[in-house]
Order: sequence, then structure tokens, then C-alpha cells
Amino acid sequence: MERINDILSSFLYIETFVILIIAWGSWKRRKALGALPLFIVCICSAFYAFGYGMEITASSLKDVNFWSKIEYLGLSFIPALWIVQAYSLSANGKKANKLHISSLFIVPIITCMFRLTNEYFHFMYKNERLISNGYFYILSYQKGFWYYVYYIFFFICMIVSTAMYYKAFLKSTGLARHQLKIMICVSISVLIFETFDQIQIVPLKMDYGAFIMFLVYVLFAYVVYPFDMLHIIPISREMVFDWIHDGAIVVDTDFNLKDFNYSAKEIFKSLDKSMIGTKIELCTSEAPEFDKMLRMWNDVDKVYSERSFKGDVFEFRITSMGTVSYFKARLKALYYKGYRIGSTVLISNVTKEKEMVLELEKMARFDQLTGILNRRCFIELISIEFSKLEKRDYQGILFMFDIDHFKRINDTYGHQAGDYILKEMVSIAKNMLRNKDLIGRYGGEEFIGFLPNISMDEAVSIIECIRSAFEKHDFIYDGIFIKVTASFGVAEYYRQGSGEYFSYKEMVKRADTALYMAKENGRNQIAVN
Repeated sequence: MERINDILSSFLYIETFVILIIAWGSWKRRKALGALPLFIVCICSAFYAFGYGMEITASSLKDVNFWSKIEYLGLSFIPALWIVQAYSLSANGKKANKLHISSLFIVPIITCMFRLTNEYFHFMYKNERLISNGYFYILSYQKGFWYYVYYIFFFICMIVSTAMYYKAFLKSTGLARHQLKIMICVSISVLIFETFDQIQIVPLKMDYGAFIMFLVYVLFAYVVYPFDMLHIIPISREMVFDWIHDGAIVVDTDFNLKDFNYSAKEIFKSLDKSMIGTKIELCTSEAPEFDKMLRMWNDVDKVYSERSFKGDVFEFRITSMGTVSYFKARLKALYYKGYRIGSTVLISNVTKEKEMVLELEKMARFDQLTGILNRRCFIELISIEFSKLEKRDYQGILFMFDIDHFKRINDTYGHQAGDYILKEMVSIAKNMLRNKDLIGRYGGEEFIGFLPNISMDEAVSIIECIRSAFEKHDFIYDGIFIKVTASFGVAEYYRQGSGEYFSYKEMVKRADTALYMAKENGRNQIAVN
């Protein structure tokens, strides 16, 4: 008889030691969601397992009662802690209401107090005595009213926890789904064992809840230790994670925010710890394209355009108070044991580099003084327009204009006055052209324009309005009025009568000839060739 209870108690002492090791490991990982509740529930379970080990080796009712009270220092709180543990691992990172958590521990605290003072009130046990189960002595008793209250509370907590795990299981994927399945099995196993214990369908009439703690907490540790289930917080969450210059964001496979560093908060001002667990688009609302590009990258079946992605990198921008900032996002998928668990995004501010590139592109495409297309870019775009018109059998009009006596203006009023006039005339012309029309600086005081999909009569009408506007405009530089006019030469890309198309060089030659005719005929007029 002594040999059996010594073996069982030794198992419980070893179990206690293992549970304390798991508790120590959980304390070291206490920053991970789920680890701190596991630490507390392990400490309570250690009281339970050790107390029961001592109870089954005790030989007097006084000693058995004493060790039973030690058990309840831990056992009373396990159901409430089980709920807390389940919430931390399945609530998508949302913080629990402190009032709700506090109310969970009302029944455990009262249970502990009633068990410690049971000899005075007998709310838990009545008529305690020792009986033999055939091998050793165990405590026999009648159940008090609070005993039923506690075990109803116990079963409710177990059922609610199982439901919480199951609900999270339905929404999860990959490794998280596998581990939630383990948690569901653990909770159901505890329910089954405790049900058998309460209806006394157990060998030796013992409390087997203490014995299954070993398996329960080994499985708990398996779930919590590798990573924070459903709340992916990488190892890099330490000081380097917070101090790196680049912004860092961690999301799970459902695009829920899991973590971020200080630099990320400098980029996305709406980021806040309270938003952990929410969809990433709600946390990065300043840049809607960020979430869109992140999801595109995540879709491995998507064929990306070269402009959007270069490897695992994409660019996005944020506009704030009229200022545009540019960012480059570098992406890395997170895997654990072959399961995709989320993604890490490193974000660099590339505003200076981007502005430099944009400025170089602008310089390559636009005239620096007037801001319109330069000659090279105009030629590139007009060749595209020609191909469009040829396919659709449309007309197009090319025109050139030259400022009359511009050299005289420069010699009389200075080159700065000449620059002022060039910019003013371009501004007038741009405002009178359609959005689809092209205008560029051909060289010096000479400009070139193209009007697609328009008849000759309509084009001449528009060009005449421009010429007239130049003539009527008050060009005043440094308080001095300067009379300015321009001469125009016009050529048609496609002649409907002959069905003839002209090349760009031919069009320029024809327009230039017309411009020469306008100057020869007295300037400040339009000539058509």
C-alpha cells in the first residue's frame, strides 16, 4: 500500500518540478502574449500538484486537511486563470477589460477563503474522515454548498475557454491553427477528466486532475514558447527593433498589426499600441497604397508589374499638409516549421533620393525656364500621337510660333525681361490649349505645339485666340510696358483630300515654312502651309 502512494506522490513531486521549470521559462518570455498568464497558472498548479502529493502520503486527518488547504491556494484560481490564458491566446491582441478580469477572481478568492476556514463554517466540506481505497488513505467528505458553486464555475470556465479557442481556430491558418487545435484538445481533456472525477468513475477514488497537469502544461509551453500564437512578435522586438532608423511593422497572415517600432510610428502617425490586433489598413490610413501593395506582394499567384515591384520591394508616398514624402518598403515573409506566420516590413524614408530623381527626370523632360516640354521630349510624345492618329484616321495640326523682334526686346530691356516675356507667353498659350494638346520650346524664342484630333478650321481658331491674346496682353516688366506679338506657322498632319500622312520632320519643315511666310508678310499673323 505504501509503495503505490509513494510512487504516485513521487510522480506529483516530479510534475511539480517540471511545472516550475515551465513557469520559469514563461517568466523569461513574459513579454510575449500568453506567457505571463501561463507563468501564474503554473505557480498555482504547482501548489495543487505538490499539495496533493503530500496529501496522499499523509496518515492523519489533520495532515490531510492541511495539505488539502495548500492545494486550494492554487486550485481555487486555476479556472479563472484558464480563461485569462485562453483570452490572451485567442483575442487577436485586444486588451481585456480590467473590471471583467477582476470579476473573474471573485469566486476563486471566496473558494480559497472558505477552504482555509472550512473547519469553522463547513461551506466546502462536511464530515471529513479518512477512508482506505484498498491501497492508502484518502479524504472522504460530504460536499458543502460552495463546493457546488466552485465546480459549476470551474466547468463554465473550461467550456468558455474551449469555445474561445474554437472560435479563434475557425479564423486562423497555418501553424496557429495547428496549435489552437492542441489547446482545444487540452481543454476538452480537462473537462472529461474532471467530469469522471466528479461522478467518481476513476480508479482508487483519487483526484486525477493533479496528475494530468504535467501533460497540460507541457502542451501549453509548446504553444506559447515558439512564438506568440496569433500575435506574431519576432525576436527582434528587443532594443535593436525599437532603435533601428527604418520603420518596422509586423503583420500576421490575415494582415492584422502585430508589432511596430518607434520609427514606424514616426511614419504612420495613427499607429498606437491599442491598435495591435486590428487590420493594417486602419493603422496606415495615411497611405492607402501601402496596404494595397502589401496584399499584392503577399499574393504569390499575382503577376506584378515592373513599375510596382522589384523583388521584395515597393514604394509608396504619404501626403501631409501639402508635403509629399516618399518611402521604400522591404518585405520578408516569416515562416516557422514550414508554416507561414506573417510578414515583417522595413520602411525607409527615401524622400531626398526620390526628389532628386524626380528633379532629374523633370530636367530631362521639361524646359527649365518655361516649364513646358523640351525639344527632345516633345519629339518623343508627338511620335506617339502620330501613331494614334494614323490608326484612327484622325487629323492633327502642328504649329510653330516665334516672338516678333525678340532680339530687340533683349537688347533694349535686358535678358531678364526677355525671360519674363517667354514665361508669360507660355502661360497664356497653355491656358488656351486643351489638356490633350502638346506644347514645347523648340529653341530660343521659338515654340512648337501639336493639336491632335482637330480640324484645320478649329485649330486656326484656337491659334488665332492665342495670337490675339499675346497682342492684347500687358507685358509689364520692372514697371515698363513692353509691346509683344508673335508670328505663327501651321501645318496639317493628315490631308483628307489626298489621304497623305506627313512625318514629324516634314511637318516641322512645313510649319517652319509657314512661319517664315507669316514673318515675311508683316509678322503678328498666322500662315498655313
